Formats: sequence, structure tokens, C-alpha cells
Amino acid sequence: MDKKTFETMLTDVAKHFATPQEIVMDQALTRPQKLKLLEQWDYDMQLLLTASEENMPNTNRSEGGQVAVCIADLRKAMADLGAAHDPEAAGPGKVGAAVVEKPRQTGT
Repeated sequence: MDKKTFETMLTDVAKHFATPQEIVMDQALTRPQKLKLLEQWDYDMQLLLTASEENMPNTNRSEGGQVAVCIADLRKAMADLGAAHDPEAAGPGKVGAAVVEKPRQTGT
């Protein structure tokens, strides 16, 4: 697939594909392109989920539950392509990093 078409798809993945499985099955896409599209769609869905949790208006009228199901489908599609899920690379979250308590140093 040519670069311009691919970059257009990246701007709104859900506009070009009805389901994550359509991306997996698309013979015109390379594996890296498929993963990039799935990752972008996952990121977009996480933004919607975070916005709905914070009672922000959702312009595409998706319910939070539908977004969560879509995220699960996206993660499954990525796993089907052999990608490991990295929670640190996932989309935005409302919680920060885990608190790691450092041992206190005592004076000598």
C-alpha cells in the first residue's frame, strides 16, 4: 500500500475499517502497517473511554461499553498478529505510574 493512502487511514482508522479483524485480513497491508493501524485505533478508543469516564461529550455516540469491547477486539487482533501487549505503551490513563517506595537511607 502506498504511503499516502496508509497515512490517510492512520488519521481515522475506524472510518476505513469496520472491525479490527478487517485490518488483520487485509492483504494489501504489511504486518507492520496492520500493527500500526491497530495501535492507533487502540489509542483513539482509549481516548474515548477516558473522555466518557470523565463525562465529556462523545461526538461519535459510542457508549463506553462498546468502546471497551472494541479495545478488547483490537488487543486480540494485535495478539493474532503476534504483537505482545505493552501496558506502558497503551493509551492515556487516568492514573499515574505505580508508586515505588525507595528504601530509606539511615545516617551513618
